[in-house]
Amino acid sequence: MTILITGGAGFIGQYVARALVARGHEVIAMDTLNAQVHADGEAAAKRFPGAVWRRDVALAESWDIPADVTGVVHLAAETGTAQSMYQREHYRRTNVGGSKYAAEFCEYRAIPLVLLSSRAVYGEGLVASEPQVSSEGRDCGASGLLLPSREEDAHRPLSYYGETKSQAEMVARVALEGGGRLAILRPQNVIGLGQALHNPYTGVLAAFLARLKAHLPLSVYGDGTQTRDFIHVSDVAAAICWALDACEAGTPLVANVGSGVRMTLRELAQYAIDAAPIEAVGVELVDVHRPGDIDHACADMVAAWDAGMPRPRLDGRAAVADFIQNSWLAQGADPELWEAALRELDQVKDQ
Repeated sequence: MTILITGGAGFIGQYVARALVARGHEVIAMDTLNAQVHADGEAAAKRFPGAVWRRDVALAESWDIPADVTGVVHLAAETGTAQSMYQREHYRRTNVGGSKYAAEFCEYRAIPLVLLSSRAVYGEGLVASEPQVSSEGRDCGASGLLLPSREEDAHRPLSYYGETKSQAEMVARVALEGGGRLAILRPQNVIGLGQALHNPYTGVLAAFLARLKAHLPLSVYGDGTQTRDFIHVSDVAAAICWALDACEAGTPLVANVGSGVRMTLRELAQYAIDAAPIEAVGVELVDVHRPGDIDHACADMVAAWDAGMPRPRLDGRAAVADFIQNSWLAQGADPELWEAALRELDQVKDQ
């Protein structure tokens, strides 16, 4: 099979491409090589194990594609939660418009589509009225009151990014409702070597890495009790490969992709400090709440694992250590970049 990966030269795309090649497939990337995502777009294109087409998924002419493409993994998206709140048209055009073109292409060619959505469609995590018992793949937090998100939960996105991902799911369902093969995956927080270290609009671990390398205390927004579900990028790639084979004509396959285990931001900061090859730095709590941010997010992984999705190879703490240790020598960004992004958001809010 020849698989087209939109956003293929990016962080997740590179892992998916290598995983597919290892399974005997050929891969092609469609990618704009956007400078906000790629510090060196040409180098990213050279690392991709196949042809790279520099095209915009939101343009109709980009989908003039040879007949030998037999499946599409649609990763291309704008992903900054806070940035989406003031660049709405740009996010809608790419995330919704690009997904519509991808789905219509797959419907016309009668080939499978794996659409990467986001945990952001769920919005703020639900709270139980009484304590629940946690189990494998279903973490209700120390209090037992934090309900992990299930695939059938209603969409309640708090960010415009989340809204565009919810709309992308809808347009894909509509385009392929006549019997097409569609898998919708909703990953939690994806981490690993290769994620953008210079993009201040995504990725708290990139900010932690920059501060650790500068021997500065780690800045945690809020009180640090917020929870997230972190999953290594290689495990996300394995889930995508599984979905490409598992989706069947008719009913879309919808699945969460996570570890099913919560980690507080205080724990995240400490795990990053523990993994760094320097003398320990401190943690400072910063009274900041960015537009679109939520307090709690975690995937309920029971249904996905029961359906056959591969379980994560690394737990959250090991995934954090893998990122810090393997990214330590990579060229990162000045910690001031994240402060500048916050100031930019403040200026937009004041307008």
